[in-house]
Amino acid sequence: MRTINYFLSFLVFAVLMATTANAQNNPGEDSTGLPGDNFDLQGALQMFQNSASPEDFEKAINTEGNHVNNIDLDGDGNIDYVRVFCKMEKEVHVFVLQVAVSATENQDIAVIELEKTGNETAVIQIIGDEEIYGEQVIVEPDGGGNDGSFYNDNNNSNLSGPKVNFNDNVPGIVVNVWLWPSVRFVYTPFYKPWDSPWRLNYYPSWWRP
Repeated sequence: MRTINYFLSFLVFAVLMATTANAQNNPGEDSTGLPGDNFDLQGALQMFQNSASPEDFEKAINTEGNHVNNIDLDGDGNIDYVRVFCKMEKEVHVFVLQVAVSATENQDIAVIELEKTGNETAVIQIIGDEEIYGEQVIVEPDGGGNDGSFYNDNNNSNLSGPKVNFNDNVPGIVVNVWLWPSVRFVYTPFYKPWDSPWRLNYYPSWWRP
């Protein structure tokens, strides 16, 4: 009986050790080891939903307490500031999220594509850059609440406008984002495309990397 107890104790110990080692070797099931692990596309889209303007959005994604940006592309040990600038083509707005990795080089993190599809309808998606995420990652709102309210799709579909590859067969639902404050703001007649004034080593006073 004592031999069996020793054997069972050893077996339990071995299983625990194996489980611990496996957990240490796999710190996160969703981790890819790529820079995109440190920038939350769903969080960024939620910040856009809650912001009053593209300027507010840029501040939101760079605010530490919002837990969206933890990216360090230049490897200096500090979080990089993500700047935002907008391009417009008729009813389509494209917001580029970008990091200055040197005085002469910028790296796109993602783009938000917003399209007005009617008098009071608009659709939106955020697309992660392939160099940052390893593949094209697309996140769209799914009409839910703040928790789990975004649809993650790796399909290579885009809105119309600058990138005309929209695929009507992409799974999910079409969500009207017209009531988002930032969406209403950019479609007002007086809106001028936002172009972040911040550059490498020139950042807002509130920002702490």
